[in-house]
Amino acid sequence: MIKRKIGFLLFDQMNAQDLVGPMEAFFSVSEITTSPYELLFIGDSAGSYRSESGLAMQADYVLADLTSLDTLIIPGGAGSRSPDVQRVLCLGLKQIKPQVRRMASICTGAFLLAEAGLLDGLHATTHWQFVGDLAADYAGIHVHPDELYIDNGDIATSAGITSGIDLALRLIENDLGAEVATKVARFLVVHYRRAGDQAQFSEPLRFQQKANTGFASLSSFVLDNLQKELNVGELAAHCAMSERNFYRQFIRQMGETPARYIETLRLDYARQLLVEKPWSLGRISEACGYRSADAFRRAFYRRFSLSPSDYRERFSKA
Repeated sequence: MIKRKIGFLLFDQMNAQDLVGPMEAFFSVSEITTSPYELLFIGDSAGSYRSESGLAMQADYVLADLTSLDTLIIPGGAGSRSPDVQRVLCLGLKQIKPQVRRMASICTGAFLLAEAGLLDGLHATTHWQFVGDLAADYAGIHVHPDELYIDNGDIATSAGITSGIDLALRLIENDLGAEVATKVARFLVVHYRRAGDQAQFSEPLRFQQKANTGFASLSSFVLDNLQKELNVGELAAHCAMSERNFYRQFIRQMGETPARYIETLRLDYARQLLVEKPWSLGRISEACGYRSADAFRRAFYRRFSLSPSDYRERFSKA
């Protein structure tokens, strides 16, 4: 059997996890079945490269010399955004592109593809912290800030670090089918397989990032009391504020009303339950604080343009 060569691009100041996560996913196919993959470490030149965290990795192959590469995995890290690294690598990436079946970037590895002109006109994503920079620096790319990964066929991009495993599982599924990819995910003890258009991070985390000390514990309080009919008075009392001051300060800091905030947390929790629990919609709606399953369905569809049942079918674990 002719092996498909999966290359992992090395450069100084790369993020080691961006490489190691997908590498272990491709390697773990050998734990499930006869693997069609051969894994290669590639650099601008042969030799040692050091990651941001200090891990040294050895490139045995030179990018410019490769003629039969199936897949090239490009990590992120500070190096991927360095003009010096881009100057060394981008021309080689552009030249080798016609000879590679597909390229995939992890995290800010998208900046190397972008600088090489390989994402022009395509949909792409990267780590949430850098999506604004990617969109501002490369106007020809359709940047999606909330996607875990985007697969264009011959070029794929993914968000931060662990989403590289999600993308690797997607590529393995494309090659070998869902059953093998599912078994690899189980072997790696990870969720199978988060779909690309799931959000990069949860709503409670988003609110926590915005909150100052006055609102720091509010998300936890709401999540602990989702089954109740929470009102502004209860939220204000939890934060030791008057209702008027709470409402004014909340909108100024969070950018939305308390009612919208509560509904967002209810629906975010509902998405989690739809994927992780075999519960009926009635039970889920009750757990999330809705008076009826119909009210839950309407709120869910209004927010996501997708019914709870369709969401469960689309995103549930295989």
